[in-house]
This record gives sequence, C-alpha cells and structure tokens, in this order.
Amino acid sequence: MAHRVMGGWQFSGITTFQTGTPFSVVNQAFYGDNAGVGNFFGSGSFADLIGDPQSPPPVKFVEGIPGPLLFNPAAYAAPRGLTFGNSGRNSLRNPRRTNFDTALLKLFSVSETIKFEFRAEAFNIFNHTQWASINSGLNCYAGPSNSAGDSTCIAASNFLHPGSAHRSRVLQLGLKFVF
Repeated sequence: MAHRVMGGWQFSGITTFQTGTPFSVVNQAFYGDNAGVGNFFGSGSFADLIGDPQSPPPVKFVEGIPGPLLFNPAAYAAPRGLTFGNSGRNSLRNPRRTNFDTALLKLFSVSETIKFEFRAEAFNIFNHTQWASINSGLNCYAGPSNSAGDSTCIAASNFLHPGSAHRSRVLQLGLKFVF
C-alpha cells in the first residue's frame, strides 16, 4: 500500500534562458522628426548619447513609477538640430530572462482501464522578476537634468523604466480522469 501512494512520482521541468532583446532610445518630442525630413510622417530620430547608459543611475526607484530605473537617463540628450541623433538603432538590450517551470505528477490506477492523474505545477517557481517593455521614448531633455534626481522630468515620462513584468510565480493543482 505504501508503494502505491509513495512510489511512481514523476518530475518534469522546463528551463528558459533568454538574452534581452535589443531596443532603441528614440526622440519622442512633440516633433520627433528632428532632422526635418518627414513632415510629421518620418521615422523620427534617436536621442544623442552623451554618457554611459550602463552606469548606475543616481536613484534606482522614482516615487510614483513602478519598477526600477534600468539604465542611466542622464546618458541621453535631445538630438542636435537637423540630425537623426547618434545613439543608434538597438543600442541597448532589455534585461535577460531566466525562468523555471516544474511539474510533479503521479498516475493512480483504479482499475485496468480507469486511472487518475494528479499534477502539481509551478510556473516561474523561483519567482524571478522578469521585466518587459522598457519605455525607450526620450521626451525630457538636457542630459544630466534627465537624472532621477530631477524626478519631475523622469516622473512625467517614466523614461528607461519597465512598462510591465512577466508573470510572477503561479502554482496550480490538477486532477485528470483517464479512461
């Protein structure tokens, strides 16, 4: 009897490691086509890179904006007049994603043709925060005044903050009737 209850459990899992997808820091001022070639219909322009976006920002969290500041906003400024900006396409990468999904299951036989399968599943079992949708539109300017210390500009735009996160830990139990 003990073997029927305690034996025969199966464990399965899926592990995902993904590098972050690239994204561009773009100029989102009222007239985003800074080069003046698109008459409001152009592809817009990038921001000017004036520092190291990977350097730690002066403040990690800004009041009123969920999620941390992932890059240094003081590294960017408005593009010079009639230019497309120098930060370039896909100059930054979203944070990497690490995810572990697991399942524990057992098949209980009632008769030769009737069985029950019990499943306990956990998605993102270690509850890693996985940020998504970084706000890459620069609409507050002047380089170092973009810093999180000047929270009026950052709070108005949430520039370089995540817009969302993937699901947190999800647990579920299931019972399947097999006949």
